[in-house]
Parts: sequence; C-alpha cells; structure tokens
Amino acid sequence: MRDEHGFETAETAIVLPVLLLLILGLVQGGLWYHGTNLVQAAAVNAYESARLYGATTADGVNAGSTTAEQTGGMLTDVTVTVTRNGTEVTASVTATTPGLLPGVNTTVTKTVTGPIERWVP
Repeated sequence: MRDEHGFETAETAIVLPVLLLLILGLVQGGLWYHGTNLVQAAAVNAYESARLYGATTADGVNAGSTTAEQTGGMLTDVTVTVTRNGTEVTASVTATTPGLLPGVNTTVTKTVTGPIERWVP
C-alpha cells in the first residue's frame, strides 16, 4: 500500500489556481460585456442627437461624450467621432474598459449608421 499523505495538498495546489483563473476570467468577461453595452449606448446617443433636423456633428459628439462620462469611470480614453453627409449619419465611439489585473484592459469600438432626419416638401 502506498502512502498518500499530502496528496490533497498537491491536488489543491493544482486545482485551486485553475479555479481562480476561471472565476477571474468570468468576471473579466462580464466587465468587457458591460463596457461594450456602455459604448453602444454612447454611440446610439451620439447618432440620435446628430441625426435630428438642423443638428450638427458637434451635437452628436457632445451627446456621446456626455453619455460616456456618466458611466462612473467605467470607460476611459473615450473617443467619439460623428460624420454627417446629406443622407446619413455615422457615429463611432471607442473606449477602454477596465480589467481586473493591471494592464488587462480591452478597447471596444461601436459604430451606428443611419439616415438623417430631413424635411422633404
């Protein structure tokens, strides 16, 4: 018969780090998903403001930036760009979402394109 004294310690030393890594990965994925939703909301608000009759690209940039600022610090390095031509508006928001570990941040970009509101007699 073999002596299995200390086997549980070795098993724990192998399984516990893998389990903790799995849990941290799930939480990191949740942070990324939440950040993606926030960036999408900022892009939609930028588009909705810039598409209005008589609106400008600055209106869209201001709306997108304001939405991103209201996330409580969840998004950093936010860039909002809005382009507008005679028939459509494109709003794009890029931001960095936080990570659990230092240096493990992800950059998210969302773009919304649609028609402008215009008066046709």
